[in-house]
Amino acid sequence: MLGIFIFSGGQKDNHLSTKEMWNPSTGAPVYRAAMSEGRFSFLLACLRFDDPDTRQERQAMDKFAPIRKIWDIFIDNCKKLYVPGENITVDKQLLAFRGRCPFRMYIPNKPAKYGIKLVLANDVHSKYLLEGIPYLGKQVTQPQGGQSLGHYFTKELTKQYHQTNRNVTTDNWFTSVPLAIDLLEICGMTLVGTVKANKREIPHVMKENRTPGSSAFLFTKELTLLSFLSDAASKKKLVLLLSSMHTQPSIGPTHKPEVIEFYNQTKGGVDTFDQMCAQYG
Repeated sequence: MLGIFIFSGGQKDNHLSTKEMWNPSTGAPVYRAAMSEGRFSFLLACLRFDDPDTRQERQAMDKFAPIRKIWDIFIDNCKKLYVPGENITVDKQLLAFRGRCPFRMYIPNKPAKYGIKLVLANDVHSKYLLEGIPYLGKQVTQPQGGQSLGHYFTKELTKQYHQTNRNVTTDNWFTSVPLAIDLLEICGMTLVGTVKANKREIPHVMKENRTPGSSAFLFTKELTLLSFLSDAASKKKLVLLLSSMHTQPSIGPTHKPEVIEFYNQTKGGVDTFDQMCAQYG
């Protein structure tokens, strides 16, 4: 059965119905050689990842209880079997799902729109999954000490790599000045990420309109804040980037600040992984 799942992913048959997969004229012969369609459907219907007799009791404390055990085993193996490079991406994934689920989310700007939200850490170079936490809702996830959810998730997802001088790249749902300082001073990691303009710690002068294509830098002892106004003809967009890795107002080969070039090179670890899951999963 697992072999059929793996093969169907490799063949990109994962979005076909069992009728189409077992069709004698159009389906791959390996499915019919492995077992009948009826047998496969029966096994699929019987598949469980926990003890249903104790599920209700466990679900009272953990909404993720039906698959918590196998999820933890999977994530533990991900962490054991791979050593990431120097750059890690932390981002969100919406796993397409329309079934009954107490923490199913609706995100209209995502391709799937309905699904289970996962917060992931991936290696930038290989896109390998390093760590993942299911998002079960604000009521369930309550960070300590007034931390934002983005702050909490970033620290939890990178815990295994603290004190390794790796860099974490995040989008503006995660990035904040307290997170950047916390990672740098306590966790031994740097941070590069876009930051929302409405954050209290962003000075007004960094949000003012300027000449398209221009940059403004603000430096503290630990951090660099970049304000970049795109010169694209279609949309002149203000981009704010925070970095604890960069200390100079350097301009890269594309005539954009090095901070932006670095962010663009390292932001896609989770997005590419998400695309591969949709294509082969």
